[in-house]
Amino acid sequence: MTPNLTFQLPLRATLLLLLSGAALAQTAQRAAPPIFLWYEAENMQGLSRDARNEPILNPSWIDPPRERAPGWGISGPGVSAEWSQGGESEWNSVAASADETRAALFQEIEIPRSGRYRVWVRYADWAKRTENFSVRLVQRGREIFRHEFGARDLLDPHDEVSMYWGWAFVWDGAECDLVKGPATLYLEIEKRAEARRQVDCLLITNDLNFRPEGRRKPEFPALRLLREWSEKRTPVAPLLESDPRAPVPRSWQRPKLAGRDFLLPWNIAPEFWKLYDRPPADRPLYPFNAEPIEEFIAKYKGKRDVPIFSSPLIAPVIYINELPQLLREGSPFLRYLRETRAPFAVLINYGTAQMSDEEGRSAWRLLTGELRDQFLGWISGESIGHVWGEVAQELRLSPTAPRRDLLEAYHRAYTRALERKWSALFHTPTGPMWDKLIVAQSTSSTAYAHALGRWGCRIIGLETAAVQPIFALRLGFTRGAARQYGAAILYYHAPNFGDTATTFTKQQNFAGPDYFYHTRYGPTMGPSLSWYRKSLYYYYMAGVSAIYFEQGFDQFFKPGPGDHPFQLNPLGRITDEFVRFVEKHPERGIPYTPVAFLLDPAHGWDMTDYPHLPFGVSPINRSDRALRELLTAAYYPAPAVEGEPATGDRQAFVNSIFGDIFDVLVASAEGGEALDAYRALIVGGRIAWTPEWERRLTSYVESGGTLVLNAAQAAGLSPELLGLRLRREMRETDRAECLLPEAESPDLSGQPFRYQLVELRGAQTLMRTPSGDPLVTSHRLGRGRVIFCAIPDLLGEDERLTTVAAHLLIHLLAEATPVEINGEVERAINRTERGFVITLINNNGVFKPQQGLAQVDRRAEVAVTIKLKRQKIATANEWTENAPLEIDHRTDEIRLRIPPGDLRIVEIKVGDPAVHRAPALEPWTNRRHEGRYRGQ
Repeated sequence: MTPNLTFQLPLRATLLLLLSGAALAQTAQRAAPPIFLWYEAENMQGLSRDARNEPILNPSWIDPPRERAPGWGISGPGVSAEWSQGGESEWNSVAASADETRAALFQEIEIPRSGRYRVWVRYADWAKRTENFSVRLVQRGREIFRHEFGARDLLDPHDEVSMYWGWAFVWDGAECDLVKGPATLYLEIEKRAEARRQVDCLLITNDLNFRPEGRRKPEFPALRLLREWSEKRTPVAPLLESDPRAPVPRSWQRPKLAGRDFLLPWNIAPEFWKLYDRPPADRPLYPFNAEPIEEFIAKYKGKRDVPIFSSPLIAPVIYINELPQLLREGSPFLRYLRETRAPFAVLINYGTAQMSDEEGRSAWRLLTGELRDQFLGWISGESIGHVWGEVAQELRLSPTAPRRDLLEAYHRAYTRALERKWSALFHTPTGPMWDKLIVAQSTSSTAYAHALGRWGCRIIGLETAAVQPIFALRLGFTRGAARQYGAAILYYHAPNFGDTATTFTKQQNFAGPDYFYHTRYGPTMGPSLSWYRKSLYYYYMAGVSAIYFEQGFDQFFKPGPGDHPFQLNPLGRITDEFVRFVEKHPERGIPYTPVAFLLDPAHGWDMTDYPHLPFGVSPINRSDRALRELLTAAYYPAPAVEGEPATGDRQAFVNSIFGDIFDVLVASAEGGEALDAYRALIVGGRIAWTPEWERRLTSYVESGGTLVLNAAQAAGLSPELLGLRLRREMRETDRAECLLPEAESPDLSGQPFRYQLVELRGAQTLMRTPSGDPLVTSHRLGRGRVIFCAIPDLLGEDERLTTVAAHLLIHLLAEATPVEINGEVERAINRTERGFVITLINNNGVFKPQQGLAQVDRRAEVAVTIKLKRQKIATANEWTENAPLEIDHRTDEIRLRIPPGDLRIVEIKVGDPAVHRAPALEPWTNRRHEGRYRGQ
């Protein structure tokens, strides 16, 4: 919790106070930065919907006619054509059929300043074919802009990409005059075209010299501020400091799975059970899966040292279709379970089984009786129980319904469908078996993670495909849900990159004309091998209790041409190395995440939803946009890297400037005590507070926590908690001043934003407008504080994060961990009884497109230094290389180098407590008589 530290202003910061007036004058004279209004077409209103009110799908690889896909529909997520061009700007785009004659999307927007603007559109330009559509802008009831796009070719028809696919993404634009104020943006079809219309995104800017490129967004003001700070790491007065001696919260302890800290559930080949009665010398001794089966059996029968499969970490997984014969009395599988007491799971993806009444009830008695402690559960990849067909028939959801109602409707529908599924299988009442369902979603995992915990799942899974942005953020949702509801985590590992996958088997080698548009699997498809390896180590160190390999059969091969030995394939070599690593380092510590984002239980937010909208039907709203801005900024440079050409090595793994230090919690009636484990809570999106939650937040702060919220989240919270009263008046500015001491005055100019006037009642101002109105305040309450921002949703009129919010994040997070790490790497910290284990990942230097071999820039090696802030390093060892690290005792730091695409895992054991090294700028405290900072 926040320590009760006194405020001391260092000499350097004191000198800055003398210059503050000049700095403020310079800020006022700076030219206003350009306006960039970026809109995702898939987030606009007006999409055609099906009978369930979900958006119609119109993917490029199908190209359906209007009769099957009327109006504007969702085209995405992209397949080979889109990903091979670097991908869509975010996750989806929109499309309409060539024979569509009337369709319209619209969005209400705000023009922040009057002036001359250019309207840009990124769309699919078909070679020698028209793809007509129009963009309109309406202000004050009058059409002020209309332009037809797609009426002519922009690309040479012999462009490399266009020759391959017949089309390519292009940008085109036209100018217009706009006035400050509300406007409505329309994307319309008014006639047939010769080719389908596919639109990715739109940009409106008053920078007439700006030319968009690819899917890269402009550098919005908050991103500029975060970049500048990340380059200099200018010392700031921290609003949050770490306490390395604080005990690890009990809620962070991982639950055991069948008495074990970590497992590798693995699909086992049916041949193993068929061979189980043979003499040991004539069969493999351990459950396995490989291709070709006969080669594996010939090489490893009777052998005790077998790559991967001789590890005690392996837990058998069987397919649900095989359940009747495998759970029959006398079966080799059942005998194996009784002899070894091994844990096991059942995979239910797209499968089913039928049993007689007697077989079903007998299997039910085994799973809920004798085998209950061994049975991990039903692994359900990409689906909640694979009962969507029944759920879809039952549900009729309204897009206007509150999201809490939508989530509860899903809960009821899934519960009934699961009850029917299991009761029909076992011929006895079973209930929904939520406690044994292991849901491993890829899309929608962040929307449902906490709901699954509340519904009773004891293991919460997640799958992360290579192009899903910010693995650390996605895991933060799942880990937060697991900690809040006492569950374990399973990572569902699959080397997928959109519609492609890295495979070395004949069984899943999809090539040739049958797979031209979709589903290309092969040795050079999918993500890089670096991605595959980083994923395993990252999720293990980040606290998952199990890793399930979707392509577990794809670890061996007999390569050709020529006569080569049966051996581990490139994936298998990585897996075998990882298995040996885990066996050697079972004591990995507890992931240290001192900050949590607090969301509404039915937020429904996901960066990579499918088909697109929250809970399938709910329109994207301002709260969703605010969440995206806040969460991606916390993992900066994620919002900038997102615009690079898609690759699993850059968007999925991010060198966050603050580190992977976040979990996500929800403000539900259950599990609220989980808040107390976190030193700071940042409220994200809109939440309807209850009196119980106000009491809970007050208790959290009084006990030493730091609570961060904004004007859009204040309804239902008392002035006594906030330290201020909100007035009804709103004002506008595009500049701000920070009153906290810092080594350099930041440039907080940016886009225009509105803020709510406040009347201070105990709180003190941390940032203000040039006219002196408070923008950020701090209110001491008990041993903690409430930090309040007067900017609703932290957004400007362009609905992008403001510089004020970005600068607040810097002050809050810059000193949040007890370890100082310098170097452009992704970093995650685990606490151990003797110190820390630090995971460092170099995400630079490897570029692997969706199809083709990776290119490596070996100059992208990164130098890293590590030091502790309040403790001395006694010993340091690197686990992946199994080597001790030298400690520079003059500076008490460790230095190491990490090659491109590689990782290092460093164990640090601490010695006697060091003399406290004061930071360059002392921690800030807002006691009423210590207001010796600028402007007080």
